[in-house]
Amino acid sequence: MSAKSKVERGQLTFSVEARLLRELGERLVRSPEVALVELVKNAYDADASHCTLRHEPGSISVSDDGHGMTLHEFRTAWMRVGTSSKESTATSRRFSRDITGEKGIGRFAVRFLGPSLDLESIAYDEKRGEHTRLRAHFDWPEFDRHEDLGQVEVPYELEVLENGHETGTTLTIGGARDLFERELRSVRTASVGLLSPMRPLFRNSGSISSAATIGRTPDPGFALEIQDEDTTIDDVAASVLEHFVVRAELRVTKTRVALNVFRRGESKPYLEIKHREEFGLGSVYADVRFFPRRSGTFRGTGIHGKEAYKWIRDNAGVAVFDRAFRVQPYGAAGDDWLSLQADVARRRRDPWSLLARKYFPMSDDEQSDTKLNWMLRLPQSAQVVGIVEVRARRDGDAKGESNLVPAADREGFIANAGFRHLRNLVRGALEAIAYVDRATQLEEQAKDEARRRVESDAETRQVIEAIQTNPSISAPQRRQIVAALETSRGLLQTQAETARERERQLEVMSLLGVVAGFMTHEFGVAVSVLQAAQRDLEGANDPKTSKRAARLADSIETLQQFAAYASGYVQGSKATPDSPYKARPRLRQIAKVFGRYAAERHIAVEIDVEKNVEAPLVPPSLYNGIAQNLLSNALKATTANPSSDPQKIAFRAWNERSLHTLEVSDTGVGIDDALRNRVFDPLFTTTSGRLDPLGSGMGLGLTLVRRGAAAYGGNANVVDPPPGFNTCIQVRIPLVEEDT
Repeated sequence: MSAKSKVERGQLTFSVEARLLRELGERLVRSPEVALVELVKNAYDADASHCTLRHEPGSISVSDDGHGMTLHEFRTAWMRVGTSSKESTATSRRFSRDITGEKGIGRFAVRFLGPSLDLESIAYDEKRGEHTRLRAHFDWPEFDRHEDLGQVEVPYELEVLENGHETGTTLTIGGARDLFERELRSVRTASVGLLSPMRPLFRNSGSISSAATIGRTPDPGFALEIQDEDTTIDDVAASVLEHFVVRAELRVTKTRVALNVFRRGESKPYLEIKHREEFGLGSVYADVRFFPRRSGTFRGTGIHGKEAYKWIRDNAGVAVFDRAFRVQPYGAAGDDWLSLQADVARRRRDPWSLLARKYFPMSDDEQSDTKLNWMLRLPQSAQVVGIVEVRARRDGDAKGESNLVPAADREGFIANAGFRHLRNLVRGALEAIAYVDRATQLEEQAKDEARRRVESDAETRQVIEAIQTNPSISAPQRRQIVAALETSRGLLQTQAETARERERQLEVMSLLGVVAGFMTHEFGVAVSVLQAAQRDLEGANDPKTSKRAARLADSIETLQQFAAYASGYVQGSKATPDSPYKARPRLRQIAKVFGRYAAERHIAVEIDVEKNVEAPLVPPSLYNGIAQNLLSNALKATTANPSSDPQKIAFRAWNERSLHTLEVSDTGVGIDDALRNRVFDPLFTTTSGRLDPLGSGMGLGLTLVRRGAAAYGGNANVVDPPPGFNTCIQVRIPLVEEDT
């Protein structure tokens, strides 16, 4: 006998565990700032003109003067998870504001912030024709204890009020987590555009409602009050943002892209681009301002530079606002959504945005030239303050890969084609800033060079006149100095680029010029002696052989000393040393190298330096080079002095406070007052015609001394000489490298 089969049929429904609210709260809301902003959004969507955020130990309250909730709205919207109630209309009922919230994330936010919620809402119920006050209490841990969310009961009470009550909603979160000042401050930064420190950048800074308001009540605006917040920074913001160096404005409509780039103080765009293409992004607006840390950026503006750069540092980045609310993490600290930091770090040389490649492409020559390659001037995130306004797709809008789609956790957009288009266009605005900034700097450099040539020409004429009328300068010296000045002026006027190229090439030699000249001279002497000795040795019984051999030995020894010194100099550390070193041994070594030359000309070289004086923390090769160039110049000056008095050169060095001072004084021909500054000009020399190991100077010695000192925060100048001397060159360098 077979058993009769039984089939059971029916229908089942999903059941949802109550802990779903906790899971959603923890997963969709990642930080207190995001949670609080969601509550501010609810107030904004409710047509509130004022929202107040209060934080006390264990409690957070958010209250507004919006239209409130009726019992029906509470039942069908607030109490329904994943409601689509906000999808039925794109604008608010009273002021036609763009609706910003969706999916009921506001209630998940309060679940994230604390274990309990008390809701109180006063509204005008049109169906009842009267005002009502709704109160409800949520005990979230109690929710977690139920298996079925649909079985959890939320107690409420509804009170009918006399007409005339002000509407609004207050949410009080009990057992709330503690909030830090930076978290409260970021609520304003992330809230409605008008509340952000960057609000002057918005398209409609007077009103954030972009919907049509015909027949509607005018929007009074939206104010957010945060407990104990300092609002004085707003004044700084308005002032700083107006003093950009370069500004880019990007507008995107359905089929058009317009990019205008302005320089400070100019109303007409320096760069103007109009591009036709449909990206499917809808309306996009961006305003990005560039603030490089350059001397004089805020000069004459009435703004303290330190305060201005602090504000820029605190608000730097290109932020994105969707329907006037900020979308994290774009533009936040550590975010690099436009790849600015990555490309700056690796010194990327080629642009990748559509606008740059099409409208201001870079040639191969420009790309290989560090002076012309504007990508090497790409702004860093810390140098820009900007906003991007978008209107991302909401659930009720048409779907598509070209749309901007917010991620479910309100952190960024889905990385689809729409987001890639947005990123590419905004990146194009940043690359355009780099292009305009580089072009501007090249123009300014050309103007400065032209101005310097005019000033130098006028100064040279004055110096020549002073030299020609100075009775203390002999006629031959006068002719030599005037000829050098005329040559220098000619180079500046007719061969400026050639002179700069020659100067760059010579600077590669750094401070090796004098050493190289000496090595060549001594090597030539040694070769001459060897050749003479070889000829003498051809006659085996020549009595001069022994004398020649002795001179040969001396020359070879001298040559070996110079070769050893030069080798150690070239191989010396190029980096800043880790520990101090003494100055006196360095100076004694330099004096020894030039000792033979000085002794042959009866010039005494003194070193008046205490044993414990430490040199500044600069590469030893640089310190040596400065000293040897100063000594070289002093030797040339004393050799040229026809006086029969004993000639001498003195080194002095000491440390005072945070500075190391090195002075070289000599009894040479002296430097006329009119030439005190000109002796540091590149290529200026009065010794090029002398047949002397030191007479082959290229006019770079003192130039390199000054530049070497300046590289470490110091300087070099001609100062009044001590008694008994005619000239003194003073070099001062900080003992520790200063922060820049």
